[in-house]
This record gives sequence, structure tokens and C-alpha cells, in this order.
Amino acid sequence: MSKLSVEAKVGVFVVIGVVLLCYMSMKVGKLNFSNNKGYAIEVLFDSATGLARDVTVEKAGVEIGRVQDISLRDGKALVVLRIKQAIKVKKDAKAVIRTRGILGDKYVEIIAGSASAPDIMGGGRLTRTMPVTDMDTLLNVLGEVANDIKLLTTVMSNVLGGEEGEAAVRAIVSNLRGIVTTLNQSIERNSSDIDRMIDNLAGFSDTLRSIGDDNQGDIKEIITSVRRVSGSMESLVADLEEITEKINTGQGSIGRLINDDSTIDNLNETLAALKEIAQSISQGEGTLGRLIAEDQTIDSLNTTLASLDEITTKINSGEGTLGRLVNEDETVESLNTTLTQLNNYLEKQDTFRTYLDYRGEYLFNSEALKSYLSLRIQPREDKYYLLQIIDDPEGKESVTDTYRDINGTVVQEHEVKVEYDVLKFSAQVAKRYYNLAIRGGLLESTGGFGFDYYFLDDKLLMSLEAFDFSLDRNPHLKAKIDYTPFSHLYLTTGYDNFVNEESRSFFIGGGINFSDEDVKTLFTSIPLPY
Repeated sequence: MSKLSVEAKVGVFVVIGVVLLCYMSMKVGKLNFSNNKGYAIEVLFDSATGLARDVTVEKAGVEIGRVQDISLRDGKALVVLRIKQAIKVKKDAKAVIRTRGILGDKYVEIIAGSASAPDIMGGGRLTRTMPVTDMDTLLNVLGEVANDIKLLTTVMSNVLGGEEGEAAVRAIVSNLRGIVTTLNQSIERNSSDIDRMIDNLAGFSDTLRSIGDDNQGDIKEIITSVRRVSGSMESLVADLEEITEKINTGQGSIGRLINDDSTIDNLNETLAALKEIAQSISQGEGTLGRLIAEDQTIDSLNTTLASLDEITTKINSGEGTLGRLVNEDETVESLNTTLTQLNNYLEKQDTFRTYLDYRGEYLFNSEALKSYLSLRIQPREDKYYLLQIIDDPEGKESVTDTYRDINGTVVQEHEVKVEYDVLKFSAQVAKRYYNLAIRGGLLESTGGFGFDYYFLDDKLLMSLEAFDFSLDRNPHLKAKIDYTPFSHLYLTTGYDNFVNEESRSFFIGGGINFSDEDVKTLFTSIPLPY
């Protein structure tokens, strides 16, 4: 077995050294060859000063990516972050540039958003950022504060500097020393009085505490009353301010009286006229003057007053209809009951509504028009009665079974007749529960029922009707949709008799409806010939 030469051994050690050097470089410098892994998101910062490429992106102190690129976009710093594929960033998350310590490197921190927010996809943009506070900004603020302090010390130096300032400071210190000495002497002379005041305050505090413990309910009631009075006072003050403002702006009688000279002139003229009327009355002029001056007029007035007094006495004693109305409770209760019943009747009349409707449906199967004339009587919002006359181009079908005896054998003859000129009738009762209405009764001259469901504030109606039940054929089922784009006009479409193959048909059409108020308004607006 041949041994390795010295050159081979040196080459092996060199290769091992290079591999170890690369490994240590990646560990120490945190280098890797997978910078393109993960997904990129964009962030716009007002400033990215001090931020470098390939610095870490952290979330809650844990590295989740790296800064891939930094560029200028519309006067702002566009920073592209390469996020690990397993890490999800919410659209309402925030991005901020942080500094490690005071003079450390800068990095990007992602502040988590809400859990319900959607994730940012690759190539998306994180729109929420926080302003960067760097050392330059902090030093600028500290510089401004230092300038302000320097200006203040300069002012103090100018005020207190020199011999005059020194003398003023000495005088202030001397005065303060004298005040302190005087206070000490006063306290020493009145120490007993101060102790007694403190004892009295302590006793008064104990008394107040005992009163508070014994009368907590009263104290709470007093506080509640004070709050209520305070609220009333605030309202009163606000009302007074409003009244004062109206008076100052000349609103109301008092405002016009204070601000309008013409109002004062009218008032003076009125007072002068009243003075003239009073002079005329005192001189016996006019009806009122004669009333005061003539004894006969006074006698007539006394007689009238005596008659009124007699009528009042009879009413008080319960005589007559008016007397019973005033004094008897039964009469008053009967009157109240009658008025209540009348009021209830009028209220029912207010809620009673009547609607007139015409509806036309074009049937594609028979190529004919099916017409409905409807009268809906609605005594309440959730209940109505529906009466209809239907002109059906399909006609009315009648089945007749005839049994004949032919040579001792009974033969059944099944005859079907269709009458085309016969009108059909419907009479239904409907009850509405919120958006669902259920109706039943006579539908197109046969028994049946229907369901109506309302959408969009009753502008869209979906209906399903079932009637004409028979043992030998399927029932008549009809589905329709009505849409009311304008007042009084609506469009309709649907599928009629869709379970019977021989007579099923799509239809489309429309209708017009009026309420009793509309009809009343229409007829009252028609000019009548004279």
C-alpha cells in the first residue's frame, strides 16, 4: 500500500481548512445561500436612514426574514422585505425601524395585526408604518432644549447680575429669613391654640364620621338631590342664556320692545289711547261709560248676574242635563265609554285599506293573455281578504263519467268538456307573519292555498300557489315573481301549472294597482261639467 506524498497531505489540509473557514464565516456572519427563499413584501417609510440591506426582520424578537432591497419611490424609501415562507404577515400589521440599543445597528420590526385580518400575499404591500425616531432627531430636540435653557440662564443672569441684582437677592433672602422667624415665633406663642384646633378638628372629624355611618342613606339621597338640582340649574341657566340671546337679537315681544324703537313708539301710542278711553268712560261716553254712569244699566247687569247665579246653583245641585253631566259619575262614565268606542272605531277606519288591481299574464304555451281583476280588503297590516275575477284562455275543464248497460255489460264513458267563455273566481283569506304571508280559500273556482314572501321593502314578491286538487291528475301549481320598480306599476313572470306536461307554460306580464286613497284623489281631481 503506497503512502500519500507530502504534497497530497498539504492539499488535503488546505481543502479542510477552506471548508472550515467557509463554515465559520457563515456562522459568524450569518451568511446563507437561500436569500431568495420565502416571499417578498414592500413597505414605504418616510425615511430609512441607517437601514442597510440584509439586516434582520423580526417579529416579537424572533427573526422572520431579511431586508432584500432599499430604493427610492415617490420621495419615500421603498424597503423590500424577504419573509420566510412559513411566517404569515397580516394586512393590518405595522412595520417600524428599530435600533439595537443607543448606537446599535438598525433592523425592521413587524408588529402583529389582528388574527381575523387576511394575510399579505407575495409581492403585496404593508401600508401601516410607524415614524422612525433616530438619534439625529433626538439630538436635534435636545439641542433645542439646551438653547432654551441657555436663553433662560442668560435672562436670569441679566436680571440678577451686577450689584443691583445681588442687593435684590440679598433683600429677598433677608425678607424670607424674617418671615420664617415671625412664623416660628407665632407658632411658639400659639402652640396650645393650634393643638386645641387640631383636637377640635379631630373630634369634628369623628363626629362627621359617626353621622356618616348612621345616615349613609340620607347622605346618598342628599347627594342625589344635589346632582338633580345641579342638572336642573344647568338646564335653567341654558334656557336663560337662550332667552337672553333671543332678547338681545330682537326676537319675541320683549326683544322687539328692548331693541326696536318702533315697538316702544307703538306702546306709547297704545298707552295714550288707553288714557283717552279711560277719560271717555269717566265722562260717561260710550257703552261702557253709560254702563258705569246709568243706574238702569247697572240694574240690568245685576239681573243678568242673578240669572247666571241661579243657573249655576241648578248645575251644582245636579238639575238638568248639564247638571247631571257635571255631578253624576255614571253620566260622565257613559260619555267617556261612548267617546272611547267612537275613537276606536275611527282608529279602525284609519287602518282599513282597500286596493284595486289589474294583472295580465301572457302564456307562451297557448299564446293568449290571462287576465285578473282583484279587490284586496285589508283591515289590518298583517291580514287581508282577496277577491278575484279571472279570464283564463285555457277555459274551465269539467269531467263527466257516464255508465251504460250494453247487452248486460256496464260500460263507463269518460267525457271531458272545456268551456272557454266561463269566468273563474277566487276568494282568499291571507295572514302575514313578518315577510311571509299564507293565504287560502277559493283559487280559480277550486280550493287551494298559496305562500308569498316579500323582499326589498315589499318591492319584490315570490309566490307559490297550489289548487285544483283531483285524484285522477296532478294539482295545479304556479310559481311567480312580481317586481315593483315604480309606484302602482309592477312586472311579473313565472311558470304556470308546471307539474302537468300538457298544459304547463311560462308567462310574462305586468299589472297596475291603486289604493282607495289613490282612487279618491283621482276622482276628486277630475273636472266635472257644469
